Order: sequence, then C-alpha cells, then structure tokens
Amino acid sequence: MNSNSATSPFGPGLQVPISSPSGSNTTTTGRPPLWNSSSRRKISRLYLYTTLPLEKIVAVVHAKSPDTVPGQDSAHKTLNAMLNKQPRWLHPRNEGDMARRLEELSLSPTRTNSTHNSISSPMQDTSGSIPALNAVPTPHLVRNPTRASLEVPPFNQYSQSQQRRANRPTVQEREQEENSHFRTFLQRPTFMTTSTDCTTGTFSSLLKDYGHPYVKTVKRLIKRYTAPLSRRGASLSPISDEEPTMTSWLEDRDAPVCLPNGPYYMPGDFLCIDQVAQDDYTCFEGTEDHIKKSCFCRPMEELREPAWITAQGVSQTGSNAVALAINNSSFEERDQFGHTVFHLMAARGMGDELFEAIRLVQDADILNEQNTAGQTLLHVLHISWFHSEVHLQHLLDILARKGFNFSASDHYGRSFSHILFQRDESVGFRNNLLQLCGSTSYQKRDAFNMTPTNAVAPEPTIGINRTYTQAMDIDPPVQNSRHDNSDPYRTTDIQQEARTLEYVRAAVDDPLLEDLEGRNGLHCLAAATLSSSSVTQKYNLDKEGMPNYQKNKREKVDKYSDSSTRGLEFRRTLLESLLVAGVDPNHYDTHGNTPLMAFAAQLPEDDDYTNGPGIIEDLIRAGARVNARNRAGETALHVAVRCGHKLAVKQLVKSGANVHVRDAAGRSVLEVADAKMKSLRGQDDAEYSHLEACRAWLSGTSSGAVQEPTVLQEWAICS
Repeated sequence: MNSNSATSPFGPGLQVPISSPSGSNTTTTGRPPLWNSSSRRKISRLYLYTTLPLEKIVAVVHAKSPDTVPGQDSAHKTLNAMLNKQPRWLHPRNEGDMARRLEELSLSPTRTNSTHNSISSPMQDTSGSIPALNAVPTPHLVRNPTRASLEVPPFNQYSQSQQRRANRPTVQEREQEENSHFRTFLQRPTFMTTSTDCTTGTFSSLLKDYGHPYVKTVKRLIKRYTAPLSRRGASLSPISDEEPTMTSWLEDRDAPVCLPNGPYYMPGDFLCIDQVAQDDYTCFEGTEDHIKKSCFCRPMEELREPAWITAQGVSQTGSNAVALAINNSSFEERDQFGHTVFHLMAARGMGDELFEAIRLVQDADILNEQNTAGQTLLHVLHISWFHSEVHLQHLLDILARKGFNFSASDHYGRSFSHILFQRDESVGFRNNLLQLCGSTSYQKRDAFNMTPTNAVAPEPTIGINRTYTQAMDIDPPVQNSRHDNSDPYRTTDIQQEARTLEYVRAAVDDPLLEDLEGRNGLHCLAAATLSSSSVTQKYNLDKEGMPNYQKNKREKVDKYSDSSTRGLEFRRTLLESLLVAGVDPNHYDTHGNTPLMAFAAQLPEDDDYTNGPGIIEDLIRAGARVNARNRAGETALHVAVRCGHKLAVKQLVKSGANVHVRDAAGRSVLEVADAKMKSLRGQDDAEYSHLEACRAWLSGTSSGAVQEPTVLQEWAICS
C-alpha cells in the first residue's frame, strides 16, 4: 500500500503500531498485577451503578488486598480503558438514579442467574511466568478446581448452626432499609446465603460515611450481580482456542432473526383487537410466538379504556370519538397511539361513514396524520376494502382530490404502494396508484427489500428477476463473505474499501446511486475506512501492507485514525456534502438497514467523543427517522446497544429514540445488552464494560428504559 496515493487529507503514511504496556496481566518483575479481568469489570460495574467516588470504588474492589491498592492515576487509566474518555456522564447523578438502575438490573433474568452462570477469575500467578497455553483448557469441567472466586458458595457449605449464628439485620437496620432509596432492590430475592448477605463488616469499614442500606446494596451488587459471561469463554486458551466475539454487526450471532413477511403487529392492528379475540384466538405459554411476544396475548390483556378498542369491543371513548365525527364534524380526537377517527373507520370497514367524514372535513391535513408507527389510514385498511377494486379505487380518488400523501411510509419504510404490491393486486390498479404518488416521488425500497415499480405482464426470464423476487419475498443468492482466510493480504477487503470510498464520492453527483448491496452514499460513508492507519489496524497489516501476526499487541491510537478528532471531523464534512446533495437519510439497503443504523453500529468511540454524536444528530436533523425499524424489528437504538456504542445510545435518546422498543425476538434494549454480555468471553473486559454502560445509563432516570416494556410503553404517544 502506498499512502501517497490516498485522496484523504491525512498526512503521514502508515506507522509502526506502538504496543501499550498496560495490555498484559502480569509484570516482568514477578509481582501480581494491580488489575485483572475481574477487578476491571468490578470497577466498571461500581462506577456505572453506584454514586461512589472513584477512590472509594478502588478501595472496595481491592478490599481483600488493601496493601496493593492502585493509585488514582492507575484507577483513572483503567476506567478510561474500560469506558473510554470522559465517562463521567455514565456515573449515576444521585441515589435516586442509582436506585433505578439497580431495580431494573434486579429484574433481569440473565443477571439474576449470573452468580451461577458467570465465570470466575483464575488464581493469579505470582511467579511472573506467562504460560504459552492453558494447562487445563476446560477448568470448569475439572472436579473442585482451585481458583479464586466471587461465586456464592453452595448452600450446604455452612452448617445449620453456623447459618443460625450469622449476623442478621437489627430492627434499626431493617427500618433504614425500608425507608431508603434501595428498598426495592434489597427486597428482591437472592441466592446469597444469609451470612453472605447480612455480613457487611469489611464494606462498612471502607464505607463508614454511608448508611447500612447503601453498604448492603454495594455488597450485593458486587457479590450477586457479576458479569454474565460465557463459561465456555473462560476455558479458551490464549492462542489455540481464540475466537472473535465482536463480529460485524451484520453477522452478529446475537442479532434477532429477520421477520419473514413483515412485522407481527403494529398499532393499526389494535383497532381490530376485539375481532382477534372473538375469533377464538388461542396461544399457549412456552410457544415460540409467546416467548417472542409476537402473539396478541399482551395487546388483548393490556389494552383497556381509554383505548378506543379493547378485546371486548369498541369502548365508550371510541364510541364518543365516532359520534363527534359523524354528528358534529369534529375530527380532533386521538387515541393513545395517535389514531384519528379516519384510522378507526378505515380499520373497521366503516366505508359509508369514512366517505362522509372525508367529504365533511375542512382541514385536509388531518387525513395525512400518522400513528406512532407511521401508519396512515391507508396502512390500516380492513381486509374487506381489498375485496372490491372499484370500492378501493373510489376511496383513493377521493383522497387524491384532498391532497393525500400516498408516499407516506411507516416505520418499516412501507407506503401504501408496498402494501398493494405485497397483496399482489392487479397490474393496472398498482400502476394507477404509482401515478397518484406523483412523478417526482420515486418509489423506495422498504425494510423487506421490496421496491414497488410499474408492473408489467410476466415474461419468461433467465436468471433472477428483481420484480418477481421482491413480490415473492425472495432475495438473490447472498454474496460470499468478504472474510476469506485464503487471502492473508486482505486484497479483496482493501479493494472493497476503495470501492466504498468511490461510492461516497460519486453519490455527491448522483444522490440515487447504490452499490451492489443497495447502500447509498450515506450507508457507504458509515462503513468507509477513511485513514490509512485505520486500514492497517482493521486488517492487521504492517506499515508495508504485509500481514502482521503480532495480534496480541495493543496499538496506540494514531492522530490521523478514523476515531481521532480530525478523522471524525472529516467524516462529518463528507456527511454534510452528501445531505446537501440530496442523498436520502431514510434509504433502506438490501439488508433492510437505514444509514442511521449503519452509523450507530460503525462510528468509532474510543477517542474523540463529540463528533460521533454530532454526526448522528446531523443525520436526524436532516430527516432520518430515529425510530425506523429494520427487517429484524430493530431500531437504531437496538443496533447501538447491540454494538456497545454508548455515545450513539445517548445521542439517539437525546434525539427522541423510544427506549421501550422491542425487536423481532421480543427483546427490550436492556435485554439486548444482557444477551450480548452473556455471549462474551472472560477476556472481553472492554466490550463488557461498554455493554454494561449502555444498560446502566438507559435504565437510569435520564432515559427511563425498563426490562419488560408494555404494549403501551412501546407504542403509545409519549407523555
């Protein structure tokens, strides 16, 4: 590789990576390390879930070895290594914020079981030697292995008399717990033994300025809510068994499975929830749909007055809204999900009433109102409307005369033309609708890789016909993975990097340009590696462009790298030029992802901490829909959490992202963080800390995310 041929503004060429002296767990002098994986995880957890100052956190983490407590400089470096620069915003603001984070943590099934599922830190080797391979590759399968552990001992380890003699809280202490911020957290059941849970002597001496409930809370956080890391990860030897866990966000094994035929349900379906119930709808606990919460059990159970429609039928509130529209020509009423009375009439097949209401309405803009999922009245049409094309065409003609926006799309990027395309309506009818959309509005791909186009009569074709594959929800064969182990020089990957940059440049002149994966210029900018130093680091090359096999060395961040201030400012400048050129910020690629999702997944956060969030903010201000969903039901917030990108998470929430969303697997954003942590290995300290940071901040008072969001929390209008 020749850096002189680069077109980016980054000056110096490739430089030899500089390894960090802090990457090793043992020192050359033979002394035990000040920090190991367990203590690094603990300092992160205490910083994210308690209001303790760093000095106190370090003392608690090293309570068992007070003579070797690290200094403040070492603690700050370790914390920055785990949570990146300026992590202060992640720290709970007060005890109320701390309590809320802990309450949501205690509701996590993954974390509740973490005592038995988490891995333990091995005994530190004080000889200073570094074994080449783990002598016992699967220590958790060995009977009674000798190791230091924070795991709770078995219940039968202590005799009954010992447990009876254990220190129990006094009446005064119980009263303090009852009146403290942490009452709910402390009342959660725990598998800790009575002696372990009630004895806080060491912690009390370290935290003598804090009350009994606070000290007990800190101890339970350390002992009970350990990192839910994979046991298998603990057995991996450092060389022979090493495997990556933080793979490409598009190939993430913890990502939800894509929805095959569209979303399970959206708010428009709630307008007919009574018909679902009356059709003897049955569902059984333990089934896949029930576990994923894709069945109608939760909506039927949770929707109550003042919802317009409940499982029992039209509510009094719904009847009043219809009466006001019909009798008084008043159309201002909205339900909890942002539906107008036009939505209600369309969804329940009230044709005569709908036609009359459209005729009487004075402010035609109300016809374009969308619910909280972006659905217009056409998105929610009852199936009976499609039984007669004449009837439906009459509705479309009336709406067209009222200036209806036929191109309006829901959170999956689907306009009414997508719905017609999926329903396989007649060629003439679909083409007529496309004409109503207007010649200046080109039809866009939705999250399910469907692009409505002018329909033609079927003709025999050779190979893959895009129209037919979209109509049948079948994609062309997936391209081979870019990661080819037979190409150690990563020639193909580097050529792809060059092509991606070329698409970014060309999109300024051609805003509709796409690559082979349907990505527009914004998608490509999110994926592009802009500096030569980042290319060498990404593909493990040396300064000559040759394979670098010294994988264990930690490289120093280059001032020209993509994560540097200069690198992110350059990316932000390119973003502005693409937006000015008219590149669509809501464009879906063939994978079903928007540019906002791509940026949330790929923006670096290990150096500059202001320009990355600024890029996301600029994109949303330019019209990117912050709550748009991909083919797996994920929003950009889901994606950011899954990638452990805490700065992206913060900016998305600040820009209006819904923190109560669920993906296609039925997982909340907190559950996604849990799932990702559970799949990590014991060595993934920084990745664990990033995921824990996302979870802790989201569950705090600033964001208010919950472990198990209700239907109303996910879809109702935010109050």
